[in-house]
Formats: sequence, structure tokens, C-alpha cells
Amino acid sequence: MAKDKSGAAEVGWRFGVGVALIVIGYAALALIPVVTGSDLSRGIKSAITGLILIMPLLTKVGAVAIMGKPGFNFLKQHVFGFLGRFQPAQTVSHSRYRLGLAVLVIALLFGELLPYFPGFVVDWQAHEIFWSLAADFVMIVSLFILGGGFWDKLRALFTYDSKVVFSDKK
Repeated sequence: MAKDKSGAAEVGWRFGVGVALIVIGYAALALIPVVTGSDLSRGIKSAITGLILIMPLLTKVGAVAIMGKPGFNFLKQHVFGFLGRFQPAQTVSHSRYRLGLAVLVIALLFGELLPYFPGFVVDWQAHEIFWSLAADFVMIVSLFILGGGFWDKLRALFTYDSKVVFSDKK
């Protein structure tokens, strides 16, 4: 990537082609239902689906080869800069933390117990996938409500050497 007089990186045709390759690679995943619903033989469906599944990887490798390392680093910087705005707050208030825990527990109970009691709250069996996705979505939202401190606690569950330290503050 060349730089102009101000020092900012110029985006050229190679960068545009690289971005287009990455987008095409991920957009190809939308073709999997089309392939699996077709009248092709099972072996051909499997081969095409496998090829489609590795398309994002192949197109990223091609994009990096076309863009070069500076172009790919420029893309990563802008993508992660955009996604960084959506990270949860590191510290939250007590009421927000309690709300997040309540939403998390409700989502877990809803997702785990409702299939055992069909028709008790909602007609679970008529729209199983919808209610499962709704419970998963609410659980993910609750993790963002709980904030970054809870993410650290959740991560500590999977770290063998982590220790619990209780503070005396109430």
C-alpha cells in the first residue's frame, strides 16, 4: 500500500479485489442450503458443501496474497476498530449486574426446562427452533449486560490456575 503526502494509506485496486474476495468467500456459505436441497447425489452434495465450507479460508489466503501484508493489516485495523465499539463495559453497577444475572438465569431456565413442559408457557413444539434461538439470543444479550468483569469470571472457569479472591466490600 502506498502512502500519500499526508502519510495516510492509499486504497488501490489490489485492496478492493482482496476485500471482494473475502466477502465472496463468506457469501458463498449461503449456498450450502441450495446445494443440500438440490437433486444431486449425496456424494456430489458432500463434495460441493465441503468446498464451500473452505471457501472463506481459500479466499482469505488469496486476498492476503493480492493485498499484501500492509493491505491486510489495514483491513484488520479498520474491522477490529469497528467491532471494538461493541465490546461490553468492563465495570457495571450493582443493579445492572443483578439484572444481567436475572436475565441469564431466566434464559438458561427457559432453554433447559421448557422442552420438558410443552404448552406450559408457550407452544414450544410448534416453533421449537424459534424459541431455542430466542433463548440463545437472550442469553448472549445477558452476557453483554453483565459486562466485561463477568466475561473475566467466565473465562476463569476454563483456566486451571485461576483463584477466587473475595473482597470484603458490600
